[in-house]
Amino acid sequence: MLRRAAIALFAAAALLVVACGHQVTPSPTAANNNLAGHVVIKFRVNGTLDFNDFTYAIVIDTCGNGTPYPQAYLTTFNSFSYGFFVGSKFGTALPQLVEYFVNPNSNGSIQYVTVPEDPSLEQFLPNDNGQGNEFELIFDRAELDNPLDQAQPCPNFTASPSTPTPSPSSGVTPTATPTTITFATGAASPAASATPSPSSFPTQPSQQYWYLNFFTISNNTILDSLGIGGATDQTFNGVGFDVNVTSDYPIFKANGGPEPSNPSAQLSGGDVQNYM
Repeated sequence: MLRRAAIALFAAAALLVVACGHQVTPSPTAANNNLAGHVVIKFRVNGTLDFNDFTYAIVIDTCGNGTPYPQAYLTTFNSFSYGFFVGSKFGTALPQLVEYFVNPNSNGSIQYVTVPEDPSLEQFLPNDNGQGNEFELIFDRAELDNPLDQAQPCPNFTASPSTPTPSPSSGVTPTATPTTITFATGAASPAASATPSPSSFPTQPSQQYWYLNFFTISNNTILDSLGIGGATDQTFNGVGFDVNVTSDYPIFKANGGPEPSNPSAQLSGGDVQNYM
């Protein structure tokens, strides 16, 4: 039951977009040279982005534990720190940020809490390349510095980070069936204290490297991820970067595995840029 509840978090967070539209501001942008301290993520699919029928997720590990996989319960719950969810057929094409945490009262399963939006920390461009297949999200790294003041934002501060690998793995395709996500009655949310003054730098050595993965979701089902196994992948090396170094990594979807039939749900790749 805990496993089902944990994996339900992806789609549950996506549905929260329904009630959480927020203003998109024109700053920061490359044009006004104000990208210091920001991360720029481009998210691309093979078809045309469809924010009515699909949800597009950027899941990030900021604790040095490694790649977030679509079937978290088969790997580790520790690789989920934050998620940006865009779309859903009931929502709007604006990002919703959630913060994950390990519930000590539920045998280590993860739960989530939504993060109140701060428009000054984000910019969202739903069609940044003019071709309809890519969106761009710019956010201040400080936005992912424990905005809800969780007592233990990283489940494992003793993790020994390895230098992240920007290119995807082409490992063996898992044989598991695609994930059908069953909703729990709702994830318990801890009481949030006043939002602390965030820092754009890691507070622990294990937080120097961030890893991310992309998912596409339809209703209650994860359809694709960046790994060769798609919705059931457990092999992707992840897209990783050092938050203390200005960098630009192209993101490639691993080829050769199963993919959704609808091109709008087929991940193609993108790009991640980190600015000091």
